[in-house]
Amino acid sequence: MSIELKKLLQTTLWFLRRNDWDIINYYNFLAPYFLRATGNNMLNFGYWTNNTQNPMEAQNELCRLVGKVAELDLAKNLVDIGSGFSEPAILWKSVHTSLNIICVNINFLQQKVASELMRQGSNNIVNSKMSQQSLLSSSLDNSITNTIEIISLVNATAKILPFRDKCMDRIIALESAQHFKPLVQFIQESRRILEYGGLLVIAIPVMKLSKYYSLLTPTIQEVMNLGILSLMWASEHYELKNIESMINKVGFEIIDIHWIGSHVYEPLANYYIHNRRLIKNIMLKDGSSSLLSSYFLNFSYDLFEKIVYKSALKLKVAYQEGIIDYVLIKARLV
Repeated sequence: MSIELKKLLQTTLWFLRRNDWDIINYYNFLAPYFLRATGNNMLNFGYWTNNTQNPMEAQNELCRLVGKVAELDLAKNLVDIGSGFSEPAILWKSVHTSLNIICVNINFLQQKVASELMRQGSNNIVNSKMSQQSLLSSSLDNSITNTIEIISLVNATAKILPFRDKCMDRIIALESAQHFKPLVQFIQESRRILEYGGLLVIAIPVMKLSKYYSLLTPTIQEVMNLGILSLMWASEHYELKNIESMINKVGFEIIDIHWIGSHVYEPLANYYIHNRRLIKNIMLKDGSSSLLSSYFLNFSYDLFEKIVYKSALKLKVAYQEGIIDYVLIKARLV
């Protein structure tokens, strides 16, 4: 079996099994392409307005909105769960300089990239001398320094947080909680480490149940209609009522729920549809990656891109038909 075919089969298994390690492999494989296409170091859908020009602006705006909802101007100790490349934390730290931020991520390679970003002063790694792809494929012999001058990095799962009780006043999960399985364990851990009155803020894509069903889980047809989200939500397809129930039962009071799907799905899909050729050319020009070095992989990428394009169309329709939405949940520990 060729290396290329083996890689393709491995990728398929990641999508089918969808356990924690599959999620890590999934992001490590696809992140270089998504980051190069967006020109940013964030892995979120973004918050789009009429003035938004590109994904980078939208992603930064979503981070600012989440920070505002979390009342970071009044916070002292924040833990960002599922922190990706820590770019949101870097943005928050630049605004709230006295805020102590700890980034928790199960993906060690992403933290390695985050360490390099901080070392470079948060220069965009897409344009840096050390490419993100080279970092993801480099040796793990050199361990990350746990405490960095700007932000602390902790390699851990969201379901077992390595912190003492009542040590935080803010917890944020920015477009990461959809990968936590079971989600209730993360919520329970959040309750344990938050001080009383502390805030939990979750930014998450959610399913909206069909009016024809009273189940707490989405139907097969609804999942099929998700398009790209059936891949992006590589762990669970959570329904909002289910999430609310878990949060309330654990001991939180939900203060507010912001429905922002109209600023996420349609404009994101429209951007991709209108810039499809440009994005494809940018991704194919990545000479630093050996993943596209053969005819087979070029063919595979072209097939993948067509799937993404069709999924973008389905993504827009799924929101318009009320199958999906995107929410910011703000809860206080009581």
